[in-house]
Amino acid sequence: MRVAPVVNQIELHPYFPQQEAIDYHRAHGILVQAWSPLCRGNDLRENPTIVEIRAAHGITPAQALLAWHVARQVVPLPKEASPQRQQENLDIFGIKLTDAEVEAITALGRPDGRLKDQDPAVYEEF
Repeated sequence: MRVAPVVNQIELHPYFPQQEAIDYHRAHGILVQAWSPLCRGNDLRENPTIVEIRAAHGITPAQALLAWHVARQVVPLPKEASPQRQQENLDIFGIKLTDAEVEAITALGRPDGRLKDQDPAVYEEF
């Protein structure tokens, strides 16, 4: 007997939006969870697109990024040690990005968007 997965956790953030993977998962009834949804360790939070959207909604850059994931029906799994930022991360469900804002963030994708070249076909953590 073959059992299909219900959830698949993949690297997913604006620099690596993986729309094709999301479409595949959705077509097969698989929920997508995003690891590294905030794409830490680079300039994403200062990107002019993110800054503009953040300012338009009066939210933090992290909230703009997490709202983008939710708008795409992806479950983001942000890592955060600060209780204040954890609360901010939870306060995203009232944020409604426009279709144009979602498209603008998705358009930030780039061929070298993976973090640290972590291609699961070849990358080993240990």
